[in-house]
Amino acid sequence: MRTDRRAAAIGVLVATRDLDGLGRHLTEDVRLRALLPGGPVEHHGRDEALKRFDEWFGDRESVALEEADGELVGDRLLVHYRLRFEPSPDQAQDQGPARVLTQTWVASIDEAGLIFRVDLVCSGFREVV
Repeated sequence: MRTDRRAAAIGVLVATRDLDGLGRHLTEDVRLRALLPGGPVEHHGRDEALKRFDEWFGDRESVALEEADGELVGDRLLVHYRLRFEPSPDQAQDQGPARVLTQTWVASIDEAGLIFRVDLVCSGFREVV
């Protein structure tokens, strides 16, 4: 795989919860479809898509990017990242063990290089074993 810097950068933006930075990669009318452990969801528009990422990760105290990769496949950008979530020391008993999550996108790119469609598959928050 020839890593695309943009794909790796998206993983960093998600992990750091930089919604403004992530939003700069999306068109205003982006469509996000996601297959989650709880079932599929679909959101339309940059604000709605970014709101979804904030719901997933915004309140997490500790998010570490373990891996970010991807490549350009014609007019599609493949993005893959793995995140690790550690419970805060004072809430470890309430939050349980560390968790990991992977997300993979197949994103459609317009002529300006912006993402106008994201099809995402998510592993869900899995316990580190």
